[in-house]
Amino acid sequence: MASQIKVIGYHIDVFGHVNNARYLEFYEMERWAWLDKNQLKEWMMQNKIAMVAVNINVNYRIGAILGDQLTISSSIQKIGQKSAICYQQITRERNQTKELVSDAAITFVFIDLITNKALPITDKLRQILDLNDEN
Repeated sequence: MASQIKVIGYHIDVFGHVNNARYLEFYEMERWAWLDKNQLKEWMMQNKIAMVAVNINVNYRIGAILGDQLTISSSIQKIGQKSAICYQQITRERNQTKELVSDAAITFVFIDLITNKALPITDKLRQILDLNDEN
């Protein structure tokens, strides 16, 4: 799955490039699009479950600037017993070459919205994550 965003004025800082905090917003935007794609968000809401980021590691490779057309993509890298890792990257096209702007590994857990406690990743949830990652 991938989302597109064009860098506009309010994305850049005084130094003329996208500020590091904006990348977190771009990654979050893509994760919401990923959740929406196959109604994973609806399934979680019906089951009173939320997906919560517990660790984010971001690498900033090159600065994105005003007018850049960015592609943000996501894939599930690993599914454990209670957590999973989503790998995301932001790329841009320059001179007919795809450039890696940033990449990130986001560790997340699922929590029960009633108890606010982390849940084990069941076979059903693992299957849903695998299906959503393929699309």
